[in-house]
Amino acid sequence: MLATVSACNGSSTPPGQSESPGLRVASFDFLESELLAEVYAQAAERAGVTVVRLGAVGPREVLVPAMRNDHVDLVAEYVGSALRFAGVEDPPDDPTVAASLLGDRVAVYGIGVLAPSAAVDANVFVVSAETARNHDLESVSDLSGASLDRFGGPAECPDRPLCLVGLRDRYGVSFETFIAQPSLSFTAEALRRDEIDVGVMFSTSPELDAPDLVVLTDDRHLQAPENVLPMIRLPALERWGPGLERALDRVSEGLTTHELRRLNGQVADGGAVAEVARQWLDALERSSG
Repeated sequence: MLATVSACNGSSTPPGQSESPGLRVASFDFLESELLAEVYAQAAERAGVTVVRLGAVGPREVLVPAMRNDHVDLVAEYVGSALRFAGVEDPPDDPTVAASLLGDRVAVYGIGVLAPSAAVDANVFVVSAETARNHDLESVSDLSGASLDRFGGPAECPDRPLCLVGLRDRYGVSFETFIAQPSLSFTAEALRRDEIDVGVMFSTSPELDAPDLVVLTDDRHLQAPENVLPMIRLPALERWGPGLERALDRVSEGLTTHELRRLNGQVADGGAVAEVARQWLDALERSSG
């Protein structure tokens, strides 16, 4: 269901513009976003909606203005990042409250947001299972007394508020050595090989389903609620009616962090995005039917 609604003038086509031939679905310029766009696009098609796939339009700085200017109808957003882009520096911890606030911010552009999914793609701090056992680690706060010195992550991590800066300011945790990692898979292997003590990864990284890695609970809520949710132009939602909203909500209801990890893993192993999306939707329909 819509997290917010905005008054419309009763026309599904903005003045001076011709009606689009279909629901224009776009993604950000990274693979998970492309996968999510395809899942929502196929769900819309199964509801009888004509879909125009625009592909990976670019980063948020490009895609959001394109949506505001009526060049894109639908994108799978991450609520915390979208709120920060909209000027909210400290998004609410509750994803439903955060989604409602995002809806308020984008309503002026004729855009609404649907209910957030349980799938979250945020920074997470990770240790090996052995390190967690040896130092009794469950939460990020536990790092303060663990005397762990080596941290691994992307090269920009030392200057980012959601990485080492946030660990220092929110948790009082710092490290003697930072070791830049070229990819998430390298970070996972560095943890396993005891080349680093703690690493930062994404919560939807497929590597995190392995039993020898442990995600520490962000008990002081450094990370915003980065739940996936559809952001959609309201004229498009009106044009295709409640069947489209139900189809998109059904996807969000079935999407979890674990499921998104699994789908990311299938694509990383060479699966075609469209086929991975189709198989997941087939399974979702069987489970709900």
